[in-house]
Amino acid sequence: MSIDDLRESPMMAHLLGALERGEDIGHYGRLVFAMVAHHFASDSALTEWLCKDRTVTDDEARALVHQVEGRDYNRRLIC
Repeated sequence: MSIDDLRESPMMAHLLGALERGEDIGHYGRLVFAMVAHHFASDSALTEWLCKDRTVTDDEARALVHQVEGRDYNRRLIC
């Protein structure tokens, strides 16, 4: 699977479009994006996408990716 597969979801398509336009998707938008997209993309690809938000630095994007991976949010939501 790839990041383009996320476009099948209206919410993820919205977030991808906003990121492509360099828009600020907000903290919760970035968190939702990272929680879902980490199943579809490598850490480096996910970091690149998050950096498209003009308010996010590379360090902040990497920290969010690391946080999502480390805390395994999706597993906790399902269980």
